[in-house]
Amino acid sequence: MKQITRFICLLVLAAIASSVFIIPASTATRAIDHSRRSVSYANTSAQYDDPYSEFRSAKYSNAGLLSERDEVKLGTQLHREVTKKFNLTDVGLDRVERIGQRCARVSQRPNLTYRFHVIQSREINGFSLPGGHVYVTTALLKLANDNELASVLAHEVGHVVARHSLKTLKKSKEYDDIASSIGDVTGVAGSIARDLGVALGNIVGAGMLTIHSRDEEREADFLGVRAMPAAGFDPQGMITMFQKLQRIEEQNPDLLGSLFSDHPDAQERIDNTRYEIARMKRR
Repeated sequence: MKQITRFICLLVLAAIASSVFIIPASTATRAIDHSRRSVSYANTSAQYDDPYSEFRSAKYSNAGLLSERDEVKLGTQLHREVTKKFNLTDVGLDRVERIGQRCARVSQRPNLTYRFHVIQSREINGFSLPGGHVYVTTALLKLANDNELASVLAHEVGHVVARHSLKTLKKSKEYDDIASSIGDVTGVAGSIARDLGVALGNIVGAGMLTIHSRDEEREADFLGVRAMPAAGFDPQGMITMFQKLQRIEEQNPDLLGSLFSDHPDAQERIDNTRYEIARMKRR
């Protein structure tokens, strides 16, 4: 059980989460990150000019990862603990469901059952769980128009499409044990389910909500902005959402919470999104 608890901690640190859109890392961290990107794109000028070149030919599946059936089980277990930690509300849920399902249907994983949730909170936040659970806060709903909300939801769906949390699971040395344990969870009360519930409850209760890697955030941005036109939304909404959050970060960063501190720089994400919108218009 200690191994399971340690692993679940790792998973939650990389899976619950994601707060989509927060902006700032330290100047030094941003400088290091941009330096790494310059090196990674230095092979060709085309790669350097295209911030999303590494994602364009990506193929997404559960091959080599937790099966989709077990991924959904894991998501169910995590969602139960999230409902204990946060106050879920129906306020704005119809709007989130309507917009979110439109984004999900045109994603590169349209056959998964997505479930959208609203959390009562003054913090501007959004995150996703394995298996298709997506969360946004009431504060984010007040801030965003429909196109901007679509950009957040499409981004979070992108994390689910790319199986970012499952890839973290795969890297763990406890992968086989956890995969076996999750496979035994039926959703009905039992010792394995209870043990996992206790481990997840301790982690969620301690506030260990994950931040995705910067490359994973860029990939989710890419998948999100590409899906928006097909869902009937203006992709410019992603730019204006970043701009709003950029202004809030300058004026009252506490409203953004702590989950966004390691996301890519907001201006970089604005520039990348503008590049992709221009590229889509040329096609």
